[in-house]
Amino acid sequence: MRGLALLGLLALSACVSAVPPPILPFRLDPGGIEPLGTGLRIDFGRDRAGVIETVSRLQGAQPTSLIGPEQCGAGISAAEWRDGLVLVFQDRAFRGWSSSDPTRSANGQTRAGVACS
Repeated sequence: MRGLALLGLLALSACVSAVPPPILPFRLDPGGIEPLGTGLRIDFGRDRAGVIETVSRLQGAQPTSLIGPEQCGAGISAAEWRDGLVLVFQDRAFRGWSSSDPTRSANGQTRAGVACS
């Protein structure tokens, strides 16, 4: 009986891990981030924790690295995702973004706001 229960749990865990998290489209713009089709925005000035949490849901993944002031400069930090998106924070507030993909932005730019040097 325990063997059957274990087999059932293994099958269930395989089903759960096989479903990839959703990736929701968004556009980068001079004032922040616009999750497409929602009517909502993630504007510059928002709190770091909330921005990282929300963008992680949009990306379907957590940041691959968190960069501190020792690399960005006094009071500046950043979060970077695997696809080249970097969000920059100054004193824990969202202040800028950069992306290696110009098609993600509304105007073809690859950065807006404060940059991590």
